[in-house]
Amino acid sequence: MRSLRSSVALAIIVAVIPAAGLRAQVADSAAFHRGQWGMDFNAGYGFAGAGLIRFRSPTRALVLSVGGSLQTTSYDPASGYPGGNRTEVNVSLGARRYHPFAPRLYYYRTLGVEGAYTHQFSGGDAGNTEIQWNGGLFGEVGLGWLVTPHLALGAAWRLNADYYRAEQRAGAQVTWTSGFIASLAQPRLTGQLYF
Repeated sequence: MRSLRSSVALAIIVAVIPAAGLRAQVADSAAFHRGQWGMDFNAGYGFAGAGLIRFRSPTRALVLSVGGSLQTTSYDPASGYPGGNRTEVNVSLGARRYHPFAPRLYYYRTLGVEGAYTHQFSGGDAGNTEIQWNGGLFGEVGLGWLVTPHLALGAAWRLNADYYRAEQRAGAQVTWTSGFIASLAQPRLTGQLYF
């Protein structure tokens, strides 16, 4: 009976000591600190953005991001498409929470507010223009791998809930529309620099 107790005690010690060491590694895996700065970069599906990260604690940060896209198409004689362009600019401010879960790996959640401006023009005889303003809330979930203590690579997914107001012009005719939009963006590749 005594050898059984000794074996159980030894098994518990062998299981607990490495687990405690692993927890210490995980806690240190995203070794951020209060006052630290970072830069956030992302790209995906024709949209690119950059932002500033300011840590308020080792696991909490504020993120200010600016992004946009520019698309231009030319006249296509085969299809008759008149060509045009689309410009989009978006700004967001959010509170981010970091959660390390393995050495050099973490996930994060960001909740915040955003605004966007879109201008779209298509050519043709009358020329069609649409201008849209959006404003609302967003949530983001991301995953990061610390390649070095100063560089992380990963991916992020974003959910938006916005109110929009749009003006559409076709020649002399002007139409206003407004409403609410909710969307789940496609995953984006991300990178962060921490200093």
